[in-house]
This record gives sequence, structure tokens and C-alpha cells, in this order.
Amino acid sequence: MGYTNRELLKEGSMQLMAAGITEADTDAWLLFSACMGLNRTEYLMRSDAVVPDDKAEEYLGKLKRRAGREPVQYIEETAPFMGFDFYVNENVLIPRMDTEILVSEAIKRARIMFSQRQHDVSFRILDMCTGSGCIAQSTYLLLKNEGCTVEVDAVDISEKALEVAGINASRLGAQVKLIRGNLFENVDNKYSMILSNPPYIRTDVIADLEPEVREHEPMLALDGTADGLYFYREITDKAWEYLENNGILMYEIGYDQALEVSDMLRQKGYTDIAVIKDFAGLDRVVAAKRP
Repeated sequence: MGYTNRELLKEGSMQLMAAGITEADTDAWLLFSACMGLNRTEYLMRSDAVVPDDKAEEYLGKLKRRAGREPVQYIEETAPFMGFDFYVNENVLIPRMDTEILVSEAIKRARIMFSQRQHDVSFRILDMCTGSGCIAQSTYLLLKNEGCTVEVDAVDISEKALEVAGINASRLGAQVKLIRGNLFENVDNKYSMILSNPPYIRTDVIADLEPEVREHEPMLALDGTADGLYFYREITDKAWEYLENNGILMYEIGYDQALEVSDMLRQKGYTDIAVIKDFAGLDRVVAAKRP
């Protein structure tokens, strides 16, 4: 083919731009750097070097997939989250920065709870609808790194999602118990904290999502039924019996769901209800206590 690094990267940007990819230059670079194993400095030093034909073919193949609106994370099978790299494929949602708000807030509250109890009292966390395992495993690893002794269980209805979560647990050394089941059907512990990023997109909105999401991410993890609130209702109702006294239930929510989810929690009897905003200033997490 005879491309230099500079020519091939330029070709990548042009192809993705022609395909209507908004972040064409960024995505072209991400795929290029992963394929060639070059960082920015190395690329600048070797921009005129000729790319081996097999590498050029590999990169052009990845460009074709991205031009078809397949997300970069699925093409590269990796996504960053809370400082860790998680393996992902089409069977799990791609971890997003918004979800880091849930984990960060969970860790803040876990620190407080640890400080208020004896060290010999077990501290258990449940992650409901775990997907890739990013919430459960990053929470476990970050608390463990702070010297906290914690047990974490993670539930999903999808066997394929749990396979992905299992790969991540192995790679990251996260000792998280994976449970297959429909919500709480196979759960038998009491927990200090229950976390969940459940499916919350209204069914009638899904057709308007970006093709990267609509056509590639698993519908099972997106569709929150007609009003987007089905899983919040189910989890809020059932979590009560699985939470310890003063245990905390925390959700990631859609930007317009804070009022409805907060009311749902209040009506069930939860207290200390708080809404936390994301980096864009939108409502993103609701936390509540089981008194």
C-alpha cells in the first residue's frame, strides 16, 4: 500500500469525516495509535516511516467498522473507568464518565460508614445490573486500596454480560461474586450499600438515540420500558429487605428522572434522599438511606 504514518492517519480522518463521525480526528487517532502502538511523541518522530501493509490493512478495517458507527470502545475492546481499563464487547454497555459519579459518591459514603462501625462488622455492597462489572469492581478495588475490608456481589440477568464481568474481575484482581438472576431472585445477603445503573431510557426514545448506541449497545441494558422507571420501582421495592438498617441505596438516573425516583424512594420510606449532579451540572445520582 505504501502509506506513511502521516498519510495513513490523514486517510483515517478523511474517511471518518466523510462518514459523518463528529469526532473524526480523535477517533482516527485512537484507532491509529492502538493499531500502531505509537503515542503522540513516537508518531511525530516516525511520521514519515512507511507502514507495513498488514498494519495498514488492519487500520483500514477498523476505520470501516467505525464508519459503520460501531463505537471505538467495541472495536478496541476496552474502555477506561475510574482509572482502570475494562474489557468490553457488544454484550455490555460501554462504561461512561457519568457513571463515575455513582462510584465516587458510593466511596465517599462508604468511608463514612466504615468510620462509624467496628472493623469486625462485615461491609457488603451489591451492584445490581452489573454489565461489564465496572461499578462493582472499581468500587471494590478503590476501597481495598484504602485498606477497607469489603465484600462485593454483582448481579445481572445476562449470562454474556457476566462472562465479560468475569474477564474483568480476573484481569483486575477484583474479588467480586457474580450472580446471574433477574434482579434479587438469587440474592440472599444483607448489604450495607446497594448500587445500580439500571436500564432507564424510555422505550419511545430509543429510536432517536445515536446509532452507536441504538445499533450496537445491548437493548437489554438500555430499555427502561414505557416511562423509563420500571427498574427503579422494582429495585426500590425489593431492596428494602436486602439492606441493613441505615444501609444506602444509590442509583444512576437519567437527567430528568430525579424527582420521580426521589418520590418513589420517599414513598417507600427511605430517608436522607440526596440528588448529585454530574460534570455537566445535570442530575445524575440519587442516594437514599433505609432507616
